[in-house]
Amino acid sequence: MAEARTAVAAAGILALAGLAVTRTVLARRVIRRPRPAAPTATLADVTVLVAVRSGDPLLPERLAEQADALAPAQVRLLVDDDDRAGRSAALAAARGRDHVTVLDHPPPPPGTNPKLHKLALAEPDCRDVVVVLDDDTVLPDGGLARLVGGLGSADLVTGIPVYLDRGTLPSRMVAAFVNSSALPSYLALAAVAAPVSINGMVLATRRRDLAAIGGLGTLLDATCDDYALALAYRRHGLRIAQLAQPVLLATTVEGTRGYARLLHRWMLFAQQVVQRDLTPGLVGLVVVPAVLPLVVVAAAVASGPVATGAAVAVLVGQSVATRGLRRDLGVGPDGTRGLGLEVLALLLAPLHATAAFVGPRHVRWRGRRVRVGVGSAADGGGHRP
Repeated sequence: MAEARTAVAAAGILALAGLAVTRTVLARRVIRRPRPAAPTATLADVTVLVAVRSGDPLLPERLAEQADALAPAQVRLLVDDDDRAGRSAALAAARGRDHVTVLDHPPPPPGTNPKLHKLALAEPDCRDVVVVLDDDTVLPDGGLARLVGGLGSADLVTGIPVYLDRGTLPSRMVAAFVNSSALPSYLALAAVAAPVSINGMVLATRRRDLAAIGGLGTLLDATCDDYALALAYRRHGLRIAQLAQPVLLATTVEGTRGYARLLHRWMLFAQQVVQRDLTPGLVGLVVVPAVLPLVVVAAAVASGPVATGAAVAVLVGQSVATRGLRRDLGVGPDGTRGLGLEVLALLLAPLHATAAFVGPRHVRWRGRRVRVGVGSAADGGGHRP
């Protein structure tokens, strides 16, 4: 029996190591692809839409950083009429910056995605290229030009999230979860196939392509707006590309409940993709690598201390390799800060997924209770505001 446990643990450790190497090699292949930048002069024809909602103390700082990084593009900060704190932060970010405008919007009707509600109302006044950016997300120097440059070979492009490791422990755990998995998952998939979904925190497209799918107003009943938008583009034969363009995120997460709610929502969103677009690449490069670490460590613990040490060493090596990918993108971490949390995040991922599978389908999102889904986009339908 002991020999069998050892053999199972050894096989799992080898599989874990092999997957880590494979995903790192594939991700680095995408990172090394040329990333042409759009000429600075053309950025004046870009409209950046930012749906603003208060609740995070970092909001004023992030909006100001966004505004500075996005010039000379025209930035539209979209706020709700009933969100005084969000409007105040947006006005502060616009002060002294001629390329930034604050636009007020009425509250969304019941059953309407609050983010898409504002984006759809602002869409008609956009210029030739439309960039959608979350209010906690900042493009690094030159990032906007490279993002827009990606439209030379695709109709919709998205970047790769990197969280800043700072703040409270729950905030750092969220950062560890994303930073331990985003690059090897999204970029490894991009090396073998066109993406089936996108990262909703940043995207760029042409206004004419938005018009071709009927506009953002056709997706208003979708909670998973990033996946719903990707579905619409794919149905219309439009090309989607995952770029190795990092975007820097910073979010304040209040307490363990806030951390659990956020991970629950993300996992519910991920389930929508898995239920509708489960490809061999998604299974081999995302689903299995998400589940395997906890399974292998459990088998190793049952086998003994030597196997346990080996399994943990592989996970540490996997996290170090992922940090190397971030350094290749110019956003590497400082020293070993957060390394232990990233290893812990790898072990917790299947538990979060299980909790989302058996838990409630409703979540608190942007101050409202919503049911997770892609709405009428799932069957190719839609409606206008």
